[in-house]
Amino acid sequence: MNIRAFKRPQPPRLGVLLLNLGGPERLADVEPFLRNLFSDPSIIRLPVSALQRPVGWLIAKLRRRKSMRLYEKIGGGSPQRRITTEQAAALQDELARQGVSARVYVGMVCWHPLIESTFQQILQDRVTHLVVLPLFPHFSVTTTGAAAKKLIHCFDRHGGAREIRRSYVTHYETEPGYIAALTDLIAEALRQFPDPRPESVQLLFSAHSIPTKYVERGDPYLRHHERTIAAVMTALERRLGARPPHFLSFQSKVGPVRWLEPSTEDTLQRFAREGQEQVLTVPISFVSEHIETLYELDIQYQALAREVGIPHFRRVPALNCHRSFICGLAALVRAQLAAGCQFQAAEQAAGG
Repeated sequence: MNIRAFKRPQPPRLGVLLLNLGGPERLADVEPFLRNLFSDPSIIRLPVSALQRPVGWLIAKLRRRKSMRLYEKIGGGSPQRRITTEQAAALQDELARQGVSARVYVGMVCWHPLIESTFQQILQDRVTHLVVLPLFPHFSVTTTGAAAKKLIHCFDRHGGAREIRRSYVTHYETEPGYIAALTDLIAEALRQFPDPRPESVQLLFSAHSIPTKYVERGDPYLRHHERTIAAVMTALERRLGARPPHFLSFQSKVGPVRWLEPSTEDTLQRFAREGQEQVLTVPISFVSEHIETLYELDIQYQALAREVGIPHFRRVPALNCHRSFICGLAALVRAQLAAGCQFQAAEQAAGG
């Protein structure tokens, strides 16, 4: 009797793709990084699309020297790639601890490893289910949207790569692990002030600004930040027994268009006029250290605080590999995998 040969079904190959913006690692990287940044219409859109690339390259050329001076002040480059790689390793280990075997990849919008090159590695590894997880807790077309567009373009160029099931996390502004990590870091920083009582320290949540026109057209970026702050303040009150005064401001404006306000700079000046002596900034948009935290908050705004008469100005560290944050990312991945299994079961039932 002939026994028909058959192939045993292969176990799924799970992958997680962490998306981030990226940053120049050396001073020589600054200009090509800026070219990538300003040439991307999802990040900074010019009214005439044909001018996007040449104008982007011109802006990069004009801003190169100024940007290089800033990166020199933080050690000669951004640590974002290193930290994101560490976050990927920590997430992979946490998933393994929870019984999920997955390879965690890193893909950047504007610097290496670029999303396009990481996608090639995902294809080579024959991943069958990919969870796409942006390191932007708050959705915006300028961040998560820009990264997702690049990834979708990669899939389109490969005929959809239909053998890869995809699951997308689009935002997680109130994810419990993320909120717990922020709350832990804020509570720890409050204890370092001369007067550590919560009501005696002004919290300043500083977010990366985006052009106002995006929010006016429905971008949920501002709304997502407001939800994060509400969740953090509730958690802080539960932990400390009091709710510190808090305020949301915006930093990192680029270009002449109208951006979300008030600026962090203007807000610090107002705090000084009101007699605030203890201010704690929370880099709410940033889950890893880079130029916006290490230069803008630690150097530029620290100097401004001294200049305007705020004697005690501190910053909450970025989340980096905080245990609660990594566990929160793992929970997001597991939720997407569970949803994918349910969808697959429903498909099989419908087909059967």
